[in-house]
Amino acid sequence: MRIWLLITLLLPATALAGEINHNCAPFYQALLQLPHETLDSSDGPFTSEWSRHCVEGCQLVMLTNQTLLGDSQSLADLSGEPGTPLYDEGWRSNPAYTADGPGTSLVGLEKDGALCLVFTSQPSFVDDTGKIIQDEAIKIRVECPMAIIGEGPCPGEEECGGPCD
Repeated sequence: MRIWLLITLLLPATALAGEINHNCAPFYQALLQLPHETLDSSDGPFTSEWSRHCVEGCQLVMLTNQTLLGDSQSLADLSGEPGTPLYDEGWRSNPAYTADGPGTSLVGLEKDGALCLVFTSQPSFVDDTGKIIQDEAIKIRVECPMAIIGEGPCPGEEECGGPCD
């Protein structure tokens, strides 16, 4: 009886884990550890933020904010630098896909011929007194495109130039 109870409890967790594409899975696990408002995953066609083409693959979008993270919690290290969990799993940063700007960053990570792009956004602005103000909201988007389906946005995503999320 105990074995059936254990199987019944573990089966939904196993099924949920199987829904995450293997390329997105390590990123999903890292983001899942953070306090967040939402963490959405999808597998199939989407409009890449990088290329603006309709691609086949998996993507994750996590929304969190500074209040949820608190003063002591930092974002997951998705840089792929030596010593990070992603590096230990075989992911390597590709400088050709890396950019850092005020309030935004992009890191391209490769493993076994797959490329995943990690976009982090926490917009900031300079107020009237010259002080830099960082927005409360933080968005992390991970794209792991496997193939280009079309030269433009996916059908239904033309108005916003990407997923309208």
